[in-house]
Amino acid sequence: MKKLIVLSVVFALVAAAAFAVDIGANVFGLVVPAAGESGTGASDDITSSVGFERTRFSGYGEAGDGAFGGQIRLNAEDTSMKDAFAFWKPIDQLKVLIGANSDGFYGKEGVTGWGFNGNPYDGGVAIGGNNVWGYGAGWPWLGDGVDGSDHKDDGGQYFNTYGQMVKTRDAFYGGYGANALQLNITPVEMFTLNVAIPFGGKTEDAFKSIMVQADVNLDFGNIALTFQAAEDAGDIFLYYGGSFGDLGLDFGFHYSLDKDMPIMGFGLGLKYATDAFGVKFRGVATMWTGDFLKFTGILAEVLPYFSLGDNIAAFVNIGISTMIPDSGSSVFDWHFNPYVRIGEEWGAQFLVGVKVNTVNDGAKTLWSIPIAIMVMF
Repeated sequence: MKKLIVLSVVFALVAAAAFAVDIGANVFGLVVPAAGESGTGASDDITSSVGFERTRFSGYGEAGDGAFGGQIRLNAEDTSMKDAFAFWKPIDQLKVLIGANSDGFYGKEGVTGWGFNGNPYDGGVAIGGNNVWGYGAGWPWLGDGVDGSDHKDDGGQYFNTYGQMVKTRDAFYGGYGANALQLNITPVEMFTLNVAIPFGGKTEDAFKSIMVQADVNLDFGNIALTFQAAEDAGDIFLYYGGSFGDLGLDFGFHYSLDKDMPIMGFGLGLKYATDAFGVKFRGVATMWTGDFLKFTGILAEVLPYFSLGDNIAAFVNIGISTMIPDSGSSVFDWHFNPYVRIGEEWGAQFLVGVKVNTVNDGAKTLWSIPIAIMVMF
């Protein structure tokens, strides 16, 4: 029996040395004891809900001194999500990866993306709705003030759902998340060429959706140029991100090659942080210049936050958005979302907040009181 125990211990030590593994899990519980709405078409009911925003198991491991590795994430709330990858790094200058990452590889958005609210968004306390990247105004129905049709009979694409039409990813590249063969080529330390080819179906079609990114790290910051091809179009993104003392800066530019709905976007992100106080800002100006939709969209959001003691912080998220068409009426909406976090920023935490936002050019106001417990281990 003693020999068996000794052999088991030796085997475990050898396996750990050969393949370093990091296994974890996230459990995010959310309760909304009260939510309601007021204004045009509003319901008089006060509703409530309870459930999980995330229940996830994840594992990451490397073998052969980092020459091989992989990751897998299992999401109980979305069993269809394919979120895994494996890689091989035969030399320092080349990394070959097969798989997908729902968070996106090669994202260039700095503080303007997930990092604006971070975990409080994942827990359901920070506002975002269908779009974590920013609240935005929209016309109640596709066509209102544009082509005179409300499109209710053909599905009525409802654009006023937290930034479907105005979002920070109109200016910043959010990353590549689909299954693909991916190459990271680093001929010199400061430069990497990232390539993603989504094989599947006809081989020639894979190259029509290729992603290529030139990523340069210099003393004064990071510069990246990204091209995402599409069947009959594509998108070009330019990014700069740098830090200057306590101030972080992100600049993004996006140009869509879509002939039917060309988009040009400019974005700015700022972060200033000290031990007791910090503030984040993100803003985007978007210009749609197609024959069907012609408008300028503006999104601006500020998030000051304060330390209230050991592992206690208060946040006040305020945002506005407007859409100004070439013809017809413009729309304007806003949100107000204060919340408090008790716990570590990257550890277990308790959150409580208030969400208030308008839709339909201020015609309706939605509100709720979210309470979350987030455990990461």
